[in-house]
Amino acid sequence: MSNFSNKSIAREFSFKLIYKVLCSNENLLELVLTKNPKAEYERFIEEFINSCVEPDDEHPNNQLPSGSQNFALSLCQGVFANKVNLEDEIGKRLHKRKVHQLEKIDYALLMLGAYEITSVEDTPKAVVIDEMINLAKKFGSADSYSFINGTLDSIGK
Repeated sequence: MSNFSNKSIAREFSFKLIYKVLCSNENLLELVLTKNPKAEYERFIEEFINSCVEPDDEHPNNQLPSGSQNFALSLCQGVFANKVNLEDEIGKRLHKRKVHQLEKIDYALLMLGAYEITSVEDTPKAVVIDEMINLAKKFGSADSYSFINGTLDSIGK
């Protein structure tokens, strides 16, 4: 499997984990930020990974290679650690809306995309935007992908 597809797998996993954490209560965010208590954090991550890779009728070949897992978890940690700054960056690009008013899927995708664009130097911005558009088409509403595209493009400039 190519590095490109491994990173695509990692981004989808990251999106799902970010979505789960950011849509949950503050206790879960605190757990993934501090990784404390360690046993509880490890159990949460293990259960989440297992739920994502468990084959089902729709996804018989689910997988998360170890390299993808490491990349995905580093993206998630970056998003969680920089949550306030990322929300500020995204908020500057929203017209007449606030970050907390966004659809939760759009919010999670923008947080992930904004983090990778602003903080992961070895990934071209266009690749990040394209990946977030693909995830928006897969998981978001009919208009999500164009909103994600415009907002991330603005952040990337």
